[in-house]
Amino acid sequence: MTKIPAYSGTRRLCVILTSVLAASLLAGCATSTGADTSAEAPYCYKTSKGRVVACTRVPAPSLNADAQAKRFTPDPNALTVYVVRRNWGDGGRFVKISADNAMAAETLPNTMVRFKLKPGTHTFTLDFEGERQVATVDGKAGDLRFLRIDGTVWAWKSTFVWATDGEDAIRERAYKARLVADLTVK
Repeated sequence: MTKIPAYSGTRRLCVILTSVLAASLLAGCATSTGADTSAEAPYCYKTSKGRVVACTRVPAPSLNADAQAKRFTPDPNALTVYVVRRNWGDGGRFVKISADNAMAAETLPNTMVRFKLKPGTHTFTLDFEGERQVATVDGKAGDLRFLRIDGTVWAWKSTFVWATDGEDAIRERAYKARLVADLTVK
């Protein structure tokens, strides 16, 4: 018969108590406090490893507003235009967009801006490092339209242009983008 040393029961108890203590402390770290979905705060674009590349200079609409915008419910009194910036080769550079040279917002990768405009024809401008791209959108009250910014960033050159995707494809990208501005013409 093998004799078990007297300290093994004490050692086992210490290991168990230490494991329980560590698990309870880690459980507190894993518990989500939950973000305030009604708070407006700057949106930060992060790398796949979680490093912050850039943050919007103004607070983005709340997560509640983001979820509401992604319902894509038409406004019966306005032409609603979503401008989406979501592309695999995009980098953390600010790109300014405006409607009719009046309403403007800055975008980062994986973001979108919702414009509610008077019915009619509107000119959307994309400005990046002195280069300007223009797109025209026409619609009546209750219409939804989608535009997408196609950006490619390389070490030696960055380009941003209006994409020629269909509206269904852009809408799919919009589901995965974060609303960073919600602009309305009165």
